[in-house]
Amino acid sequence: MTIITEYLYQLIDTAAIVFIMILLLILNARILGRTKSGKLSGGFIKNTVAIGIVLISIIFLILSLPIENELKGEIISFLAIIISAGIALSSTTLLGNIIAGFMNNSMKRYKNGDLVKIGEWQGRITQRRMFHTEMQLEDSNLVTIPNLYIIGQSVKIYRHSNLVVHADVSLGYDIPRAHIEEALIDGATKCGLKDPYVFIMDIGDFSISYRIHGFLQDNSKYFTSRSLLKAHVIDALHAKRIEIVSPGFINHKNVTDQTFIPSNISAADPDINPEEMVFDKAIKSGEIEHKMLILNQIDKQQSILKTKMKGVSAEEKAKLEDACSHLEKMKEKISNSIEDLGSN
Repeated sequence: MTIITEYLYQLIDTAAIVFIMILLLILNARILGRTKSGKLSGGFIKNTVAIGIVLISIIFLILSLPIENELKGEIISFLAIIISAGIALSSTTLLGNIIAGFMNNSMKRYKNGDLVKIGEWQGRITQRRMFHTEMQLEDSNLVTIPNLYIIGQSVKIYRHSNLVVHADVSLGYDIPRAHIEEALIDGATKCGLKDPYVFIMDIGDFSISYRIHGFLQDNSKYFTSRSLLKAHVIDALHAKRIEIVSPGFINHKNVTDQTFIPSNISAADPDINPEEMVFDKAIKSGEIEHKMLILNQIDKQQSILKTKMKGVSAEEKAKLEDACSHLEKMKEKISNSIEDLGSN
């Protein structure tokens, strides 16, 4: 009877340890899960604490089991070997990603919402974490890129304004170059690009390759403007009665006097901006990070004002308190907008 009672007490201890472990994991998720989206290390700290809670709980569970102390020591030693082997095998990649993430964040090459091209991936940054960077692609899908991969790749960061957009077209030698350049510049102007210019990229055996460039004032419409530029180039060339066909195609015409230009060449540009829907997460992430930076600036201004309050007259102090109160209201308003963005 005494042995059964001891076993029951030990089982109660085991159940209590499991209950405490679950309670601590819930508290960890609740408390550290409230970290603002602008913080880079919130998720990493939460996961690290959770792993620590689980490991410590496992050790206490083993110690509370109704088995001999010698067997408990063997189980703990075996567990330590497994953990050591796992750390040894993953340490190279793990530490590499941590160091790469620290380098990327410290250099501040890009921030959330920026349009970038990393290796073969092109899109907008949504998250920068300790181990990886998340990007939203042109098709609105998300891709997670290890920081170690980013360090070994060239990163192209697109400018926020005065971004060059271009389109290529190949035309035959029978069309005067001046007519083609005039049509291309007209198409770029109608697309809304500033200061368009044309380069001749290649002089081939059968055709000449032209590239029309223009400056885009807002890169939030980069992909849309790139498509519209090609559309307006087609319309402008057709308006000038210039066929966009290769000499090889012309040589194989059955009717030599027939032209391949549509009768109706005017088309209205779309009113919507699809990139607002495609890069919804990246846009929200960029707005949240920008608002977090503003909150940090407000905190600094409040600290400066509180320092100035010392040793000033009552009238000056009242003015400084009013300024602090105004900043506090701004801070509250921005914090609420960050919460709204995070919840949507």
